[in-house]
Amino acid sequence: MELLQLLSRSKKPLSLKELSAQCGYPKSTVFGLLTTMRTYDVVTQTPDGKYSLGLRLFEYGRQVERSWDISLVARPYMEHLCQQTGASVVLSVCEGGSVVTLDQAETRGGLHIVSDVGSRLPLYCTSQGKVFLAQMARADAEKLLRRQKMTQFTPHTITELPELMQEIERCRENGYAIENGEYKIGLRSISAPVRTVDGEARYTVGVIGMFRSTHSEEFAQAVEKVRATAGMISAALGYRK
Repeated sequence: MELLQLLSRSKKPLSLKELSAQCGYPKSTVFGLLTTMRTYDVVTQTPDGKYSLGLRLFEYGRQVERSWDISLVARPYMEHLCQQTGASVVLSVCEGGSVVTLDQAETRGGLHIVSDVGSRLPLYCTSQGKVFLAQMARADAEKLLRRQKMTQFTPHTITELPELMQEIERCRENGYAIENGEYKIGLRSISAPVRTVDGEARYTVGVIGMFRSTHSEEFAQAVEKVRATAGMISAALGYRK
């Protein structure tokens, strides 16, 4: 494992002498380990005899990624966030120009305020949707929004494209998005991107609740907790900054 760490950190193949010097083990020990690792294609040897990581590690990594179930990975973090904030927590994905709810966590005895798993929500007036729009190039986000009918769900719903794009730009700068009664009166939400091992913001995690105001201390604390939770789920999926 130490040899794998050294090879993964190095920007170039390393010789037997270099590996032995860096890990502190005798060259004979290192050579024996490398020979076995090379047999299993975990390391490979260059024509000049130096060592680098092998293709088998890539295959292992892809297998791990395929075995991940986002709901199983995210669930403990979602439940913890639910306990911290007292608000409903939702895990979402963007599909077909809509936000799709993958999973949710609710406080016991609390008011049921989130959509059922599998339901679709609009992109333009939910914090989850704004996060996904903020991850797109501006031109792509505008093109997608122009194809959609932007219904005025509440007096707070933003339906004018220039104003909405300003909101999305703020989300891009802040690293999270909020919804201030734009989809349902009285409800406010916060969402942040969940990134996979390749750095793609494929999911969002967020809280939805009857917060008094987006300017309250309670809401500000919830923002930080959502961002921290999104970071922890991303790390659990293999994302590294």
